[in-house]
Amino acid sequence: MKIASIVTASLICIGLASGAGTAAAADGVDPMSKTVAYGDLNLETTVGANVLYARIRTAAREVCAPFEGRELARKVRWDSCYDHAVKSAVAQVDKPSLTALYSEKTKASRQS
Repeated sequence: MKIASIVTASLICIGLASGAGTAAAADGVDPMSKTVAYGDLNLETTVGANVLYARIRTAAREVCAPFEGRELARKVRWDSCYDHAVKSAVAQVDKPSLTALYSEKTKASRQS
């Protein structure tokens, strides 16, 4: 079975906003992660890529949930965590159809 793992270091994400990521990573704290299975999908199709992209986004929301909040600093941390998680998972899968979908979605969100 093919499996992509979203690896998002919570303390590294905090560090992106506060500058403390290097020290936290050096403490040996394990990153939070969520495994996303996709062996049931044909990633050569648009439908398969869309389903996997949705699974990755859901997993990223779950992994980054500890950063949710209304305060600006928490929003920045959550955005950073989520963006990193999705980008990393897409790169790990390394399939042209998924990469193209990710590029299309992120380009569209930057323009809106």
